[in-house]
Order: sequence, then structure tokens, then C-alpha cells
Amino acid sequence: MPRRRGRGLLRRLGRLLAYGYLAAVLTFAGFIVYGLVSPYLGRLLSHPESKPPEPVTVRGGGVVIVDQFHHTDPSFTEEASRLLKSMGYRVRIFKDDEVTVSFYKRLPTLGAGLYVLRVHAGVLNTSMETHLFTSEEYDKSSHWIEQLTDQVAKGMVNPLGGEKPVFTVGPFFVEMSMQGNFRGATIILSSCLGLYNHRLAKAFIEKGAGAFISWDEKVTLPHTDRAALRLLELLLANRMTISEAVSRVMEEVGVDPEYGAILRFYPRKAGDLRVE
Repeated sequence: MPRRRGRGLLRRLGRLLAYGYLAAVLTFAGFIVYGLVSPYLGRLLSHPESKPPEPVTVRGGGVVIVDQFHHTDPSFTEEASRLLKSMGYRVRIFKDDEVTVSFYKRLPTLGAGLYVLRVHAGVLNTSMETHLFTSEEYDKSSHWIEQLTDQVAKGMVNPLGGEKPVFTVGPFFVEMSMQGNFRGATIILSSCLGLYNHRLAKAFIEKGAGAFISWDEKVTLPHTDRAALRLLELLLANRMTISEAVSRVMEEVGVDPEYGAILRFYPRKAGDLRVE
């Protein structure tokens, strides 16, 4: 009898362990499923008849400059800030280590009418999509839902330079994890490959941006700095349309002498817009 009781206890204990293991697996799977679908819940539960958000203006929302290169060369942001403030615009600057995955998540909630992103960008070899670099060191255990859903990836500006990899954010991240709506704001990505194809630009437009301006190839930092400063002046001081301003920049500043990059905008209908 004691031997039978012992065997019964072992069987019950085995069943309890099996049930516990199954519950843990199901709970973990539930977290993964929730992480995969939660970014879409807002869209699915939103009312299609609800009014679109009120458009933002540069005069009302100001300008946000995101400068990942500020620690090595602050000259662009300093000059752009002086120019914009001389025209009466409010300027907010986010730089260097402030450029994290969490920062990008809340970018639309800053409510600016114009965003100037002076950050490194590159194209993933796997998806051929343009990703924006953060200054946040890559950790495979961080932002794991975003990693599973291809919203973020590991990137290095100079793979041969021995630097540590950082997180990058791509089009899926803009669509799924950025909070709020850009409310018609203009995005100037003063960096490489922003319009290598339309995938990243389209994601920003679907998140509510009115226009996306960037380069179609790699570009040197001094060249894009000169072009972006002139672009700001033409858009805000001369009140040119986006198409007129981009064309004038290409006439005056030209293609990048090293990589042949051309400044472009997306979508085509944004060419008639004025940044106000």
C-alpha cells in the first residue's frame, strides 16, 4: 500500500508539473500574441467616422531638431536654431544620447509643425528598407517585441570601426509603435537614403505627416547640412512650395559630390504644399 500511494503521489505531482509548464507556455505565448497585435488594436477599435486630428502649423507647433551628430559637429543645429528663432519660430532640440527607441516612439506627440532629423540612416541588407539609427546600444533582450516584429534592428554606422551596435527603427516601427499623429507636419530627414525607396516615407505619411523630404542615396554630412539650411530658408522665409524649394536647393547646392545623392520629396502631391 505505501508503494502504491507513493506512485500515485508521483503521478499527481507529474501532472501538476505538466499543467504548470503548459500554463507557463500558454502565458508566454499570450504575451507574444498580445505584443504582436496590440499596436493594431487602436486602429481596429477606432471609429472611421471620427474627425481627423486638427492640422498643426509651424507657427503654432514650432520646429523640432533631432541631432545625433551634435557632439561631433553642433554647427548645423546652432545655425538652424538662430535662423528659425530670427523668424519667430519656437525651436526644440533633442541630441546625442536622447535619441533612443523610446524617444522615437513619442516623436509625433511632440506636436511640431516641422521635424528636422539629422540622424544616421541606412538600408537593411535583408529587407532593403531604410532604418533610422538611435544612440541606444543594442541589447538582444531589450525591445524584444519590436525585434520579433521587425520594427527595430541592430545596426552599425561603421562596421569596420570596432564600434558597438545600436538599435535602429524602420517603417514597421513608424506604423506600429510611434504614438499619436504627425497632424500634417513636414519631415526633413537630413540624412542618407531616406528616399532610397518610398517605404519609410510612406510610413511617415500614413502616420499623418504631410510631406517627407530626404536624399535618394548616401550623402556627406557637410553637403546635407548646407542643403537643409537653404531648404529651411526657402520654405519658411521665402514661403516657397516644397517643390519649388527642393528644386532651388538642387540648383544652388546640387547633388552630393561624393555619392551623387539627389534631394527629393514624397508624395508627389506634397509638392504644392507650403510649410506654414
